[in-house]
Amino acid sequence: MEEPSRADRPRRRHRAEAYLRREHLVHRTHRRTRRDGHEPRPIPTMRRTITLLASLLVAFSAVTSAQTPEAKASTPAITRIAFLGDSITAGVGVKDSARERYSTVATRLLAGPRAAITEINLGQSGRALCQQNAGYAESVLKQNPDTVVIQWGVNDQYWGFSVAEFVARYDALVATLRLAKPQMPVVVMTLIADFRLAENQDAWIGEANIALQEIAARHRCHLADTHRAIDHQKTFYADTVHPNTAGAELMAKTLVTALHAQPLSPENAAVSFDQGNEVRFLQNVFLPKREGVEPQWIHVSDINSKGMSIEGRLPIAIRTAPIYPAGKYRITIQDRSGTVVDTIASDVGWSKMQSFTFDPKGHDGPFRIEIMLEKSAGKQAVIDIQ
Repeated sequence: MEEPSRADRPRRRHRAEAYLRREHLVHRTHRRTRRDGHEPRPIPTMRRTITLLASLLVAFSAVTSAQTPEAKASTPAITRIAFLGDSITAGVGVKDSARERYSTVATRLLAGPRAAITEINLGQSGRALCQQNAGYAESVLKQNPDTVVIQWGVNDQYWGFSVAEFVARYDALVATLRLAKPQMPVVVMTLIADFRLAENQDAWIGEANIALQEIAARHRCHLADTHRAIDHQKTFYADTVHPNTAGAELMAKTLVTALHAQPLSPENAAVSFDQGNEVRFLQNVFLPKREGVEPQWIHVSDINSKGMSIEGRLPIAIRTAPIYPAGKYRITIQDRSGTVVDTIASDVGWSKMQSFTFDPKGHDGPFRIEIMLEKSAGKQAVIDIQ
């Protein structure tokens, strides 16, 4: 751009000041002497005006940044953490419960070099969540915790309660905590395997764990997947149900990792399961084509309208939640390296659901499944469905 001449510079400055004056940013005074004989206040220069504007913008940014969702979602400092559960929470199975139970180890890890955190251990040996009296959630809140960890479940299975009743009681507990303290971190712990009875109890525990992960997502809780961490390894057990010192330490580390991670949510949903031929999660249906009876892990994450990620070796028939407008879609499956494993054409009608089969075909995961809406003319265009 050509440099303005000296004669043009004052003219340009006056035009700029006139513009700012119209926007109520500069209040120019008249050059003639005021009636009281005093000289008028000096005219603010462009540099002073810009400096003022910059200061205002910085101050405005500081205020608004404190109100962003990210700032609100940040985990507050933990000072009082309550642990709810059965004898596993109470510390049965470890040699020194006062030092080695998972709740004490987790509290110690969370505190680190900082000021001590108060551990509120509310473990009840031999009891189940479904055996708690009305007002149980309120009794927890009376302890004034700023973080709550929930470990209930193995005794609900043992004492013969149905998955439906257990899940209903669990959901009501979390809902009450959320209503009372909306910003308080709540940690949902999945049930570890129970070897107390000769018959296989994995079906009850597997179904319950899927439901707990959905509760965590709907109520925006942190998820400590201790079932997946211990993974039926009896070396982490002191007996048929209680973790030993090593098992308790692994549970504690899984819990601490969960608190440092973002909570689950309907927009950031994930589910893990190691058994079951039909898994329903947030209206998504997964039908693994299992062979044999040995547990085989499948982890589905980043579930949203754009697709999902899958870790697993089994083919899975998938039916998504009904969130897609009618139209023609292209579903692309990529492996860890980004190589396209499969491309599937999908027509969505009145049901608004995608229905397709994921097949790893011997490729290495994790796999990324992308769901994209196509234009009818055949020209592919990625559209953000959210």
